[in-house]
Amino acid sequence: MPGGIGVCGPAAVKARAGSFRWVWVLSDRAQSPPAAEQGFVLIEVLVSAVILALVAAGVLTLLSATTRSAASERVHSQAYGVAQEDQARMRSMRISSLNRLEEANEVTLDGSKFTVESTGVFVDNATGDESCTEGSSPADYVRITSTVRSAQMVNPVVVQSAVAPSTGSLDPSHGTLSFSATNAAGDPLSGVSISGTGVAGFNGQTDSTGCANFADLPAGNYTMTTSAGGMVNMLGETSTSKPIGVSAAGTQTVGLRYDVPGNIEPRFQYRVGSTPTMLPATADSILVYNAEMGTLGRAYWTAGHTRQATVPATGLFPFIHADTVYAGACEKNNPVPAEGAPARASVLVTPNGTATPLITLPALNLTVKRNSSVVSGATVKITDEECKEPNGSLVKRIYTTEAGGHLTEPGMPWGIYSVCASGTFKEGSNNVTRYASKTKVSVKNLTSGTPLELELSSTSSC
Repeated sequence: MPGGIGVCGPAAVKARAGSFRWVWVLSDRAQSPPAAEQGFVLIEVLVSAVILALVAAGVLTLLSATTRSAASERVHSQAYGVAQEDQARMRSMRISSLNRLEEANEVTLDGSKFTVESTGVFVDNATGDESCTEGSSPADYVRITSTVRSAQMVNPVVVQSAVAPSTGSLDPSHGTLSFSATNAAGDPLSGVSISGTGVAGFNGQTDSTGCANFADLPAGNYTMTTSAGGMVNMLGETSTSKPIGVSAAGTQTVGLRYDVPGNIEPRFQYRVGSTPTMLPATADSILVYNAEMGTLGRAYWTAGHTRQATVPATGLFPFIHADTVYAGACEKNNPVPAEGAPARASVLVTPNGTATPLITLPALNLTVKRNSSVVSGATVKITDEECKEPNGSLVKRIYTTEAGGHLTEPGMPWGIYSVCASGTFKEGSNNVTRYASKTKVSVKNLTSGTPLELELSSTSSC
């Protein structure tokens, strides 16, 4: 067709001089797909973009994981090599140097930093571990352990091997000290520090099984010192020092017990005569006893031995069975179970806890007189005939009588006492002191107290 062939939209045709031609006239609006089709195209583009991003992220993650895995394998391989070198180093050391060996060193290899922990311990061939129980077999070989750590590794590399002492490498004149540490419940206690001085020196800590063996020690006498980081032993001590002996070709087993301490702060009361009335009392000492202590107990005093509302007993070992607590400072102040149950308490001490039992004291119902009249302000010295202070002297307590001629506070520890009362009086133009005394006074009655009357008449001091 003249003028060309095309497909037209809206157009106008013009005819001139008997001829005609197609004239293309484009609309001022471009042709576009329907609106619905435009939305589908946009969604397809977005979905394609998301899929592409997910695929790219997966590929990048895979590449990153592969790179990290390769790096981790490289670091682990280096760590294993470092551990093997440390094992070779320890195998070249003397047997005596490997016993209780604990070292830590820093190693840098190809830019990677490692911490190398080297340990050596004598172990029992029968159990394959360190043995510290009484009657256990002697150590047969040394187990050496190399532990290599790095910030680039999640888990450390651990390599162990055994070094058997060659014949004659251990002196037959030497022996072994074996320590076993437990807490109050009898569970193994790690981290207990042990050191010793004497013929030779030794130093170390109990392991996770509560054991610490010191082999190849020269026979002789030593002084051992133990502690457990703020814990106390059965006597309430944070540190213990005592002599110990090492026998040739023998093993001396030592048991240690440490735990977190607790406290006891008792309160006191006494009965007024034979009435049901109870009043607060004071005391200057208490004794705490437990059958597992292995002693008759431990006395606790107030500062200056002054009578106070409570006598704190701090730093007590938390035995699994209750402690017995009573006022006084020795076994003779221990109330007879059938008669004096209220005068003592059964207390379970817990770690970091404080028990506050109430203890009833028997009363000395003393009346001081002069010419049959009650004397106030008289001085009364009461001596415990069976109990001594830490310096070895008998326990003495001083009281003053009040307006009724009685003790200001009659509650006392269960015991046998000597009582001496004195007062100064005006006789003519002179001041004279008169005395009265009584020995073997039993103060043990919890229902009505112990009555005692003293007449100040003697000129002889007591």
